[in-house]
Amino acid sequence: MITIPQFLDFPAEGQVKEFAGFFLQLMERKSQSLYVHSQQVANYAACVAAALGLSPAEIKTIKTGAILHDIGHLTVPNAILIKAPYLNQREMAMYKKHPIAGSALLENLQEFSSVIGIVRSHHELWNGKGYPDRLKGVNIPLGARIVAVCDHYDRDINPSYSQWPKTHEEAVRELLDGAGTLFDTAVVKAFVDTIVPGQEFPPLLPKKKKRAVRTLATAGAEDALKMVAAPE
Repeated sequence: MITIPQFLDFPAEGQVKEFAGFFLQLMERKSQSLYVHSQQVANYAACVAAALGLSPAEIKTIKTGAILHDIGHLTVPNAILIKAPYLNQREMAMYKKHPIAGSALLENLQEFSSVIGIVRSHHELWNGKGYPDRLKGVNIPLGARIVAVCDHYDRDINPSYSQWPKTHEEAVRELLDGAGTLFDTAVVKAFVDTIVPGQEFPPLLPKKKKRAVRTLATAGAEDALKMVAAPE
């Protein structure tokens, strides 16, 4: 797990810092892993927002939205959170309500009006197949697109959160594979450039060729030669 120190304060309007601290305390009591995850995602999101050239005010807002992105988990039973993502249909339906629940918790706090869209939309996908509103592309708030990438990465590599943590390289590879379909390509690039500057990842074997390689292992010699010679 890569830890990046938080280097930006919260917005100065009203009681943002006090309320954010209160919600963090609630999340810590709910789940230590949720508490750690929320801070990690906020760290990553602030760095990515800075790499994208956003203003200090925008970076602070995105950081605040990132640290509260999973506040809706306060309404989800621990028995479900512990099982995620291995949930049955009923449990998954309840779990998928947490972005709406989180935005509802903040809707009467004027200080957080600018982050409600981040909290509600951090599970939307670039291809429009996310939830809860099936937003697509640039219709997803930029802050939510940033949090989506950071959230996915930290869930993969954070040993305090994931039951089966992946390696750093596997997690980054997943982000690169999802760029342009699941995630905003510009955000993924900014994330990779920020977290692993200068690191290169080998291109994946095209899907058709991957299937052919797997089939070659069980094909006869003549059939294998035909498959290799066959046009794509």
